[in-house]
Amino acid sequence: MEIAIIGGGITGLTTALSLKKLGINSTVFEQAPKLNEIGAGVWLQPNAVRVLQWLGIEDEVQSQGCKLNKMEITDRHLKPIKKLEESVVSDLYGNQTIAIHRGKLQRILYDHFSKQGSIELNMSFEDLSFEDNKIHVKFQESDISADLVLGADGIHSKVRNALGFPSEYRTTNQICCRGIAKIPLAQELQREGKEAWGNKLRFGFSQLSDETVYFFAVINKEICPAELNSNTLSSLFQDFHPVVLQIIESAPNFHTTELMDLKRLPSWHHSTCCLLGDAAHATTPNMGQGACQGMEDAYHISQLLNIHSSPIEAFKTFEEIRRAKVDYVVNNSWRFGKMAHHPIGQMTLKGIMKITPEGVMSNQMNKLYSIEEF
Repeated sequence: MEIAIIGGGITGLTTALSLKKLGINSTVFEQAPKLNEIGAGVWLQPNAVRVLQWLGIEDEVQSQGCKLNKMEITDRHLKPIKKLEESVVSDLYGNQTIAIHRGKLQRILYDHFSKQGSIELNMSFEDLSFEDNKIHVKFQESDISADLVLGADGIHSKVRNALGFPSEYRTTNQICCRGIAKIPLAQELQREGKEAWGNKLRFGFSQLSDETVYFFAVINKEICPAELNSNTLSSLFQDFHPVVLQIIESAPNFHTTELMDLKRLPSWHHSTCCLLGDAAHATTPNMGQGACQGMEDAYHISQLLNIHSSPIEAFKTFEEIRRAKVDYVVNNSWRFGKMAHHPIGQMTLKGIMKITPEGVMSNQMNKLYSIEEF
């Protein structure tokens, strides 16, 4: 069976590696001419860590990242609103969140799969059609035929468009800056993830290594300057804790995007083609679950293709298993992000967080971290 995976990002490579573990071959087609370790950081929560464990690469990922012992939501002075201790940021099996440079994670996945499978770079997807029980895939560079196509080409998926599914986005009216700062954190800030809340502003950060910090800044569009650079970003956060300004000033550059998600699709699959990750259910990053949900998709779709003799049945079961959790993540991430940037909404969230017992919070997080085993 010839499986073509469109997209060589975290979801696509995790899918290819998961299939290979089960003895199923696939080819990854990536539009970039080479794999560059670009991007900012990513927080791999325990559900993603369990996928890494299953693949046998958790230790390698952890060695190139930083395990976080706790997460805190704070005011702008880094005074905690809610501490999420180890019992909350880890799952029932003791797996903790790992912060890692997104490019390093992609490199680990790429290196492991490329030793065993095929990755075709510089392949820009254009269209597909279903012909004689095969899928004809058209790239700018050449054409191929495959038995199955898995679309893992992100929120602006061309595979999704080729299937005729709607690409309707919900915009948050929030701008997000993500970057890597070259700065050591003080001892009391190490191995912690923090998100500081201000008025229509949020700033999150965590250690990646002894000398680097991953950070993100979320700004309401209405107060965002036309040009975002180190100086204008520092000006926006001038009333925050000094370490916030130090991080911004220590970043050589950062990547800016408008936060949005994808409106719920009527289906993730058509015939022998299935969408995965952001191509199927892009979410805002407020729950830190974007990459994690893509990795869960990879685990489930590989297991189901291994179990079912009919790929179409595998795709139907995949959607039945994954829909409820994905909807929960997408909708709650959206609500959280909007409320955190509204005065009344933020006050409400603070009140809820302060009175919610840690045991209740831990139970809620374990539902998020759980993965159906096969």
